[in-house]
Amino acid sequence: MVPKEQEDYNRDLERAEEYDQTTARASVLGKNKIELSTGLIIAARYADKLRRVALVAFSKIAPKDVIIRDVSELNKQLYDKIVNEMKLDKLDVIRIMVDAEYDENENKLKFENLRIIRYYTEDECNKKFEEIQQQLLQLQKQLEDYKNKIKQVESLLSSITS
Repeated sequence: MVPKEQEDYNRDLERAEEYDQTTARASVLGKNKIELSTGLIIAARYADKLRRVALVAFSKIAPKDVIIRDVSELNKQLYDKIVNEMKLDKLDVIRIMVDAEYDENENKLKFENLRIIRYYTEDECNKKFEEIQQQLLQLQKQLEDYKNKIKQVESLLSSITS
């Protein structure tokens, strides 16, 4: 490894050990199967956090180089989903949860049931609420217009049949 990559690798291992001591972000689902959760993070930090959580969760089960390799592949998929599909901003608050299983025969982590939850600020919620309120007011106005048109048609029909 080049020095920068080695430095990043060592930093991740230190942080993983620190997280192991302070915060559990993984739930055991079965033999070699663990639900990983990043906790609340800004979208820009998902890759580091997910790698560290996986290192903590699988450190006694799988080789560290396998964990880093496979989480790196998952992070590439997450980038596409977070940036291109969901169009999230770097500072949006999210939580990523994924079920991961270490396959000893293939020497590989397998991921399934990926969930990305986006959280909204109070201001964002209020803005959305106001937008929905405006839409409701427009719908109420349209409904009143339709009611008036129906009354006009009924009146016209009544005058014709009388």
